[in-house]
Amino acid sequence: MPSVLAYHRPQSLDEAQKLASGKNAVLIGGGTLVIPEVLSNPSSETEIIDLQSVGLTGITSENEGNETSIKIGAMSRLSDLINNENIPHLLRELCSKELPSTLRTQATIGGTIAERSSESILLSGFLAINAEIQIHEKNWIPLNEYLQSSPPTGIVTAIKFFGPSDEFKSCFHSVGRTPMDVPIVSAVGYSKSKGNFQVSFTGVAEVPTLINASDELANLNPQGDFRGSSDYRKHLASVLYTRIAQEMQA
Repeated sequence: MPSVLAYHRPQSLDEAQKLASGKNAVLIGGGTLVIPEVLSNPSSETEIIDLQSVGLTGITSENEGNETSIKIGAMSRLSDLINNENIPHLLRELCSKELPSTLRTQATIGGTIAERSSESILLSGFLAINAEIQIHEKNWIPLNEYLQSSPPTGIVTAIKFFGPSDEFKSCFHSVGRTPMDVPIVSAVGYSKSKGNFQVSFTGVAEVPTLINASDELANLNPQGDFRGSSDYRKHLASVLYTRIAQEMQA
């Protein structure tokens, strides 16, 4: 049997942060990622900190100058995004592809961000639209900066991005062994204004990776696995980038 030393359900963010500083503390939101790991490691001696009573839910929008920012609490479930009309169609589509439907009602946005999975197409979508994340309800940092550096101390409490303008374009392309498989490589294209676009990839690095120009593709050095070698993944990235460039510039 797994050795879970304690289960905590803090009532405030400060209490959760204090508990999270423990040696074997593990934070859970929906538990879809952490619980299977705990069950597979009987010697872990884990202390679980459940964030359900801390709050951090809800999707809100507010005007910032001439733009509208959309803020999503870290404990919001993936299914909440799919059912919210304020969320851009692209993100709702990626949410529907992220996990099986039974898990989307449990998995949280905060957990998706904290896992930093190289194969998370939803995280890649947030990256493509220049989202920012909030740490401990205080500091906002660009998601790209968060992914490219060591995780900062503190709990991810929200993510926000600006709603699409009238001139924006977006698209999603992927290659997998079957339509239902996690993509070997996927690409999200986003253009805020005509002629200026960027592409976020999964499957080409340890985290989703943002590309602003075609010459940056040469810097990719993906890890190969049974689904595709490093060279094959680089080739797929180049093909998907070309498809997106054609679509963005049409």
